[in-house]
Amino acid sequence: MKSSGSTSEQSRVYNERIILHLVRQHPEISRVSIAERTGLSTQTISVITSSLLERQLLTIVGKVTGRRGQPSIKLSINEKGAYGLGINVDRDHISAALLDFSGACVLLLEREVSFPTEDLAKKIAQDLIEEVKVTLGAGWSKVQGIGLARPDYMDSWLDTLVTDSGQRANLDGLKAALEYWQSDAFESWLAELTGVSCFCENDAVAAATSELLLASGSSKRHFFYLFVSTACGGSLVANGECYFGAHGKAGSFGLIPTATGKHGKWILEALSLSSLRRFLMANQVVWPVNEKGWHDAQYAPLINQWAAEVALEVTPALASVIALYDPEAVLIGGRLPAPVLAALIDRLESTLATHSMLPLPEIRVAQTGYTAGVLGAAVLPLYETFAPQQNVLLLSSKEK
Repeated sequence: MKSSGSTSEQSRVYNERIILHLVRQHPEISRVSIAERTGLSTQTISVITSSLLERQLLTIVGKVTGRRGQPSIKLSINEKGAYGLGINVDRDHISAALLDFSGACVLLLEREVSFPTEDLAKKIAQDLIEEVKVTLGAGWSKVQGIGLARPDYMDSWLDTLVTDSGQRANLDGLKAALEYWQSDAFESWLAELTGVSCFCENDAVAAATSELLLASGSSKRHFFYLFVSTACGGSLVANGECYFGAHGKAGSFGLIPTATGKHGKWILEALSLSSLRRFLMANQVVWPVNEKGWHDAQYAPLINQWAAEVALEVTPALASVIALYDPEAVLIGGRLPAPVLAALIDRLESTLATHSMLPLPEIRVAQTGYTAGVLGAAVLPLYETFAPQQNVLLLSSKEK
């Protein structure tokens, strides 16, 4: 499908999204400052901001004083102007999140479940959505859509990713039940259940999207996002947008083979919660009952050993990503316990220094961190509806 420019309506929508994004980054910004930062005319900004105020997406929070002439109003995002609902179906849990238009998390719910089947996933999702509806009340009409984040290949690599003894006793039956996730049936079911559009991405892309829209401070426009949960995946962000590649699979870091295969043939097996569980079981140590337990002295040497071994497994692949893509940063989000993640980053930095002659990007914890999957899901409808993506400007040949 060929792209060939934009219409005036597309340009208006894009400019609207640019302004919304700018106000999100700079609360209490004036129209004059918007003009200075965007290069748009004062008339264009006046028309667009007036429309956004009328639709309750922006709100006036005061006036700029100390200038000649009529005081300029200060604009901020109206946090109750729109909502994003997200469902994250993962191999070890199903969670839901509700974000207001400012990106603040209004509600966060989670149910632990090991490799959810269709019926169980629908029952849990329906219960979570009902809790969201009760929380919002009449505000449900402002939900822009439901985002679904889930891993690809839910029914694969069960030999290494399944650690529950009961499920391991019937892997063939489990695999048959999980084939449901190869289709988009759950996505369609969510749209029908909620009456709003469903936006679906794999969990790594959703998590990277949450970083794009929600991260505060000096946001990076070129980064590699590494999402670690029961398995792991990746997402490439270029020029402030996720890059998908020719077949939509760009960033599939987990599908790169490991260096030695000690913790699994593929990176998704080695750099994972499943790998960490297997490692602790092999050393006859139980999984801590809570986050605080990871700081117990008995875990420190095991955490360091696992981090060192896994860093060696993935360093050649990560060095290749750096060489081919040259990101500003490598961000790691997902569900690794904080002490384990800190040890892993430390080991990756030291091993990468010996595997690359190129300038190394900073490696740090993603801002959305542990809840990246579900927050990324909730961001999807807001991102697709309001973020200034370049494809908003493109007019396809089918539309001409």
